Amino acid sequence: MPDLFDVVIVGSGAGGSMMAYTLTQAGARVAVVEAGGHNIDHDIRHHQWPWELPYRNVHQSDPEYAVQLKTKTFAVGQGEQERTTLFDGSAHRNYYNEHFWVKRRDWKYTFPEDLPYRWVRVRAIGGKTNCWSAGALRWGPIEWKPYSYDGYGIDWPISYDEIEPWYSKTELLVGVSGERADKMTATPSGEFQPAPNAVCGTAVMRKFARKLGYTATQGPRAIITREINGRRACHYCGRCGTGCDPGAKFTTVGTLLPAAASTGRMTMFTNAIVREITLDSAGRASGVVYVDRYTFRENAVRGRYVVVSASAIETARLLLASKSGMFPNGLANSSGQVGRNLVEDTVSSVSGYLPQFEGRAVLNEDSYQDEVMLHPYTNTDEKTRSKDFMRRYIMYAGGDFPMGGGAPRGTEAARFGGLMKKQAKEEWGSNVFVTGAGCGLENPNHYVDLDPNVKDSWGIPAVRIHLKQEANQEGFVRDSVRRGIELIEAAGGKVLSYSASPWIPGGQIHEQGTCRMGDDPKRFVTNRWGQTHDVPNLIIADGSLHCTSGVTNPTLTILTLAMRNGTHLAEEVRKRNV
Repeated sequence: MPDLFDVVIVGSGAGGSMMAYTLTQAGARVAVVEAGGHNIDHDIRHHQWPWELPYRNVHQSDPEYAVQLKTKTFAVGQGEQERTTLFDGSAHRNYYNEHFWVKRRDWKYTFPEDLPYRWVRVRAIGGKTNCWSAGALRWGPIEWKPYSYDGYGIDWPISYDEIEPWYSKTELLVGVSGERADKMTATPSGEFQPAPNAVCGTAVMRKFARKLGYTATQGPRAIITREINGRRACHYCGRCGTGCDPGAKFTTVGTLLPAAASTGRMTMFTNAIVREITLDSAGRASGVVYVDRYTFRENAVRGRYVVVSASAIETARLLLASKSGMFPNGLANSSGQVGRNLVEDTVSSVSGYLPQFEGRAVLNEDSYQDEVMLHPYTNTDEKTRSKDFMRRYIMYAGGDFPMGGGAPRGTEAARFGGLMKKQAKEEWGSNVFVTGAGCGLENPNHYVDLDPNVKDSWGIPAVRIHLKQEANQEGFVRDSVRRGIELIEAAGGKVLSYSASPWIPGGQIHEQGTCRMGDDPKRFVTNRWGQTHDVPNLIIADGSLHCTSGVTNPTLTILTLAMRNGTHLAEEVRKRNV
């Protein structure tokens, strides 16, 4: 008979690892079941040069399984252009971390022909925390009670006042640096280490953003500038999205999982692809069945509680696939809400340059922070209510240093040779940008279900995703682009291009909302502690819990809810309240 663990946790990303950390610290024996096997701290390439990587780091898409994703961009002097991106699972489209992304050839997913979706997954210990940009924003009071403000959707069953102390505990544990605002905003300041210096272009953009009346600060990131708990401070290599072997950027494999393992109460099952959640005769969760990624053999892990933290879409897929006589429509789905209200943030961008920076001296501008955050300013109160769109967005403004073949500006730009080198030197450090990132709107017609005909390489039913960008996102893009152009021009810059449509669905990798929490079992999948109403010893601990998408990056909120709900679960485990 296999071991009986106190808790079986599916997934080792943000929610699952925080659960493992919290539970093991409280004395529980946990099993973490992870579909990947890479340890990114020992298997990353981000200090290599591009020419040392395959194809000089130019990604070669898998043509048979690549999804065609289209967006529209307006380029000054060229007009509106449609751009097609091929997506085969590799989010960054390079070879630095190519081996961590889930490839659509193996882990298939589908969508209606007219609704292509970019579903990004990682199969590695630590999940997507290995490859995130570490944006660690709190969601303020209005984000937790949006219905009370705008009458759309629902309020969360918990408030900012309830979650605020948990945000603080999480920030102190994972390490967050940033610049405090001088007033309360929709993205409140937290327990910050000092922010790094801003590079020149970013400092200029912050100066002019403040002149235009924005609250502009170096936004919080889960990257430490002071050593904590043996983790070294950031050395500004600039490769945050491809891993962090010193551990300055928060990853679960560099912070939470080692602490959980050191207790001796965590067992890790790697390359274990969970097929279904099992039940006992009383209808309680009893563990999981998984398929070995390489041998294709089935095995099982048993536990008194099961925590699912596989990401919003994958968690919904797993519940829907775990059918039984007790739950013919999917596990914990008596409400019919598992998979419903999938919500995703959207993005816009404006790019340009500062002529006054052309030809400037090359200086050491070490920083991880090449942007400042412009706090939400629309739909924050009655005075700022917009007629064109609902909810809020933030903007990021900054300067950066991209350069490569074909990158120089102008109609006579050279791709090779002396002219290219001359242009590169003159234009280096003069680029500026403004990006917007805002809330999607929850909608029951945006959902995931199981494809009746398609299975992945392990014989598990593929998920089918239904989501599209709508008029609300189009209104946000128009507004943020207008403001981005205004800011670049106010700083003395020239605009080169901007978004003419919302970015591709799934582009933000912020999918949420498929197993929402709420007090009414007929309308919601889980209660305020993440326990499913139908199966109280089955707990959800990822973005699928979220009632709304909030103001962009959800990772800090996922971590915070997992710490809060994990603390509650630890007490249930101690009392043996199965």
